[in-house]
Amino acid sequence: MHKKHVFSLPPALLNEQGTMRRVGFELEFTGVELEDVAQDVAALYGGAVSRRSSFVYEISGTRFGDFTLEVDASQLKSEKYKEFLADLGVRLEPDTARSLDSLLLKLASVAVPFELVMPPVPLDELNELRPLESMLRRRAARGTRDSLLYAFAMQFNPELPSFRPQDILDHMRAFFVLQQWLEQEIDVDISRRLSPFIDSFPEKYVRMVLHADYTPDQNRLIDDYLRYNPTRNRPLDMTCAFAFLDAGRVMSRVEEPHLVKPRPTFHYRMPDCRIDEPAWSMALEWNRWVSVEQLAADKTELRRVCDAFLATPPSLGCLLSELGEWLSR
Repeated sequence: MHKKHVFSLPPALLNEQGTMRRVGFELEFTGVELEDVAQDVAALYGGAVSRRSSFVYEISGTRFGDFTLEVDASQLKSEKYKEFLADLGVRLEPDTARSLDSLLLKLASVAVPFELVMPPVPLDELNELRPLESMLRRRAARGTRDSLLYAFAMQFNPELPSFRPQDILDHMRAFFVLQQWLEQEIDVDISRRLSPFIDSFPEKYVRMVLHADYTPDQNRLIDDYLRYNPTRNRPLDMTCAFAFLDAGRVMSRVEEPHLVKPRPTFHYRMPDCRIDEPAWSMALEWNRWVSVEQLAADKTELRRVCDAFLATPPSLGCLLSELGEWLSR
């Protein structure tokens, strides 16, 4: 096994409480039978499979916690289409309902991803996820590049190593200066680059954060973030972490607050899910993230690259934004 397909460990292994950090992964794909994958997950990690509907399966009580496998469409997961039919006076017989579910599932698979949401896994046990990838490949799961309609992602949620504003800030800085490199390494698919889910951070905000004299306390760190980024749609979404630290401050200002899940984690959204490509792996994307954590831990090098970034001229878009603010005063 090439080392790029083996999960590396970041410099900080322990969380704020002094226990092993964990990370939860979310994979989007299609081309499989949901029940087959659910049973395979239980075979790998234990637990019991329960079918909530044709579109949602749960695998509870595994060695890591509870997995969820679902069609990533709220209308199907909640079965609101049945309420709509009932309002029209349509009552479905059980066989008809099953046939309708099967048809909707096939139609949804054309563009709507199936999503496997994993429980948080300890950092020192991440390589136990490699058999799961092998299973999905045996099941012929299809990933991001199989169709122009797919904008499938792999997202993950590394637990914060510390709640200190300076430590969180250093990870954000490390991500900002490495973002272009990450985009090139990942070669993010055009279907995802054209979607709004990983919109870039405003350059003015990035440059403000990278300055050495930017030393915010927690309140200012959160307020500044939300002033420029009142959304989950960033490649490194901080709304989950900030909502965990101060829910009232975040939920009153963020767009779609019902989608924000307060938890002490980063929410990294950039990678594609190329589960059907042998050269790709979850470990490959995780190890790229570890580069961010390594830079965040090296304070001297982090300051050097931040200063080098700031020494480059701002883009025309950033200059026009600043000019517009000046003219509006």
